[in-house]
Amino acid sequence: MMRHPLFVSALTLALISAAHAATTPAVQTGRPVVQGTQQLDGQNAQVGQTFTIGKQSPLNFTLRSAEYSTGRMLFGDTITFPKADEKLLILHYTVQNPQKREARYYWGDIKFTAVDALDRNHDYVQAVAREGTTDKFEITLKPAQKVDVVTVIVVPAAGPVPKLMVQREENGTPQVLRYDLRAKAKPLNAPFADPEDRSGATAALRVNVPAGKVVPLRYFDVRLDRVTFTAEPLLGRAPAPGRRYLTATFVIKNPLGRDVEYSWGNFQASLKDADGERVEYNQLMLKASRDEKASGTLPRGEEARVRFYWELPETVAGDTVYLTDESGRAYAFDVKATK
Repeated sequence: MMRHPLFVSALTLALISAAHAATTPAVQTGRPVVQGTQQLDGQNAQVGQTFTIGKQSPLNFTLRSAEYSTGRMLFGDTITFPKADEKLLILHYTVQNPQKREARYYWGDIKFTAVDALDRNHDYVQAVAREGTTDKFEITLKPAQKVDVVTVIVVPAAGPVPKLMVQREENGTPQVLRYDLRAKAKPLNAPFADPEDRSGATAALRVNVPAGKVVPLRYFDVRLDRVTFTAEPLLGRAPAPGRRYLTATFVIKNPLGRDVEYSWGNFQASLKDADGERVEYNQLMLKASRDEKASGTLPRGEEARVRFYWELPETVAGDTVYLTDESGRAYAFDVKATK
């Protein structure tokens, strides 16, 4: 039977088109795929909720609370202490073994990342401790056993930390919990909170310290004991004619789990006088009741009394004594009442 030429041509084109489609990759329509922009899979979580994270060796995780601090945290011999432009985000949580067999838990099993208001990530210190202790922590959990744990993240001093990510990874596959910490993290208290931020989420760069208040430096707890004027020689040198010394006696205490060496180099002590002029640190520290330089070894838990001093005109009173260390966050002690 004869076929019409046009019918043959149409059939040939159809066969060619089908063959081309079979050898040409399909073009997908829809949203483009952009690498590196997709966030990790996870679920939103609330403080106080319990989640099972991990599949091969699951753990039950409960974030119990979060708080801001400008104090020190100890994990064994490691000290975490914030600088002047930093604060700590302390995380209190519970880990429980839901398995029928024993399960290990140590700092690397659950990872913590804080995301600040500028969307910058801050990882935790890669250390944990059992709640209420300072020893580095690792445990083999028996079935159903639970333990309260604490860790810390160093974050910026200014503003809240809106996000926290908690992650457990097995065989390269992460499981993520996402927490909204806005209005959830316990704020800083006076005098450590910046009074201009009513939320209590910003750490003060300069902390005004009331009389008798104990405050932390990196290696020592310190308290102003007394402030006096004297015209007597210090380290064998009398003040210049028409001038006198203002001396500030501090109690320093070793809060660490080991002995600590102390000397003038552990501190930065300066004075603002009643005229508003700053008298810088003379890099000298004396014993509290003897005209001798102070230095030595302070056993754990013990105290020492030391003096700092500055030379002023006889007619000029003191205003504020500032004490800090390598962190740069200054404690300001009002000494205007000193005669």
